[in-house]
Amino acid sequence: MVSFLVLGLIFGGFMALASLAFKLLGLKPPMIFGKYPLKGIFYRVKFWLALLVLRRLRYRIYRRNEEVLSSEEHLAKVDRAQELSNDPKSYDVVSFMAADKEGQKLMVTLERRRRGVLKAALYLWLPERGLFGSPKLPDMILFTTEDGQENNEFQGGGFHIYQEESMKLWRIKYEGVLKSQDQEQDQQKQQGEELAVNLDLQFKSSSSGHFDFSRDLSSSLIADSIAREPWNERFYSVVRSVNHIVEKRTHYEQNGELTGRIVIQGKELSLRMPGFRDHSFGTERCLSSINRYVYFALFLEDGSSMVVGNLSQPTFFLSSLKVGYVCSPSGEYQPLTWSNFELYSYGEKGIPPQHQNFIVHTEDKEYLVQIKVEGSAVRYVGGDWESKVFNQFVSCTVNGMSGQGHAEFLYRHKGGRPEDIAAQDPSWYQDIKRFEKSLSLLEEEDRDFIF
Repeated sequence: MVSFLVLGLIFGGFMALASLAFKLLGLKPPMIFGKYPLKGIFYRVKFWLALLVLRRLRYRIYRRNEEVLSSEEHLAKVDRAQELSNDPKSYDVVSFMAADKEGQKLMVTLERRRRGVLKAALYLWLPERGLFGSPKLPDMILFTTEDGQENNEFQGGGFHIYQEESMKLWRIKYEGVLKSQDQEQDQQKQQGEELAVNLDLQFKSSSSGHFDFSRDLSSSLIADSIAREPWNERFYSVVRSVNHIVEKRTHYEQNGELTGRIVIQGKELSLRMPGFRDHSFGTERCLSSINRYVYFALFLEDGSSMVVGNLSQPTFFLSSLKVGYVCSPSGEYQPLTWSNFELYSYGEKGIPPQHQNFIVHTEDKEYLVQIKVEGSAVRYVGGDWESKVFNQFVSCTVNGMSGQGHAEFLYRHKGGRPEDIAAQDPSWYQDIKRFEKSLSLLEEEDRDFIF
């Protein structure tokens, strides 16, 4: 009888301690601007727990399946244009960024969605002429098929981007008009200069090597972000669905070189630029849940490149996730292991700064990064313009070495897509958007809707 009583007391004490531990780990840490958590009193304990779980999870998902995941068959499967699922949120995105030492810069992004919807943007920065962009910007939505039929290619609106060799060669073509993105003209509602353009470029990578964000990001940086969050009941619910989340998102980047020609108003310009491409696909892009992100892609004179970013997505308990890597001239990727780039220090009021200075580390080197903005433009992302993106075209110095590159500052946008732009959409798309709005307002409309 006494032994049972003792066991009961021990078990009760253990449960009380466990309950206390859970409550302490769930305490909300100090916050900056009510959005960005600082290190709380139990940060170190949470950091090491998160790091242990992350390493075990990555081993189970990636390391022990490395042979399969690095096979030619698997890489060919993930690198091609993806078949969009029946999920209305399914997406498939390819993007390219490049810059040469003369300061010429190119950015192209195409996002395929269901029913032939294509979200597209192209920017061309020419030092002697300024910035030009695809004609529909700042809106990105294009309709590439009749009556909302499916489109299985990155094609439409003058664009055609396609794979020529898996993980090695991609072709980028655009034929149409580019418009001046002069901000003074935009503010004065003046028509900017238009250029007839024919672009034909090839992206080439020397190997199939690439940086997979789920597999290759520094575990220490992810653990740092997670350890700053309150580990409450909702946090554990997200943790339990990690496998599901990973399965529904893929994002990788690959460094290489863009070569080819652009014919502008009948005059041919040859390009050879170091650059990279990224490919993202899945069903959980969740733009509306992203508070902010900042992203730099920098190309240095010695042939190396660097990606630095910071993502704030509080609903996934990643209020300040620092990301990035350095790629050597030979194509070897090293993840960043530390960064002092904090979102609250750069453009928190909605206007990106014109200069940035910050420090990042890889496992064996420290980098001082200095950024100077040369030009910028604004575009809106999402079917309802959920996000506002400032694209900046920059020069940089990294540890004294000169370079050129791109920056993106994304903010939440609550103004919606303007009615005068939405009125030009096909009727079937307007019907869908009306239905979505009626659901959000808990209203019903006497209409037949097409999905």
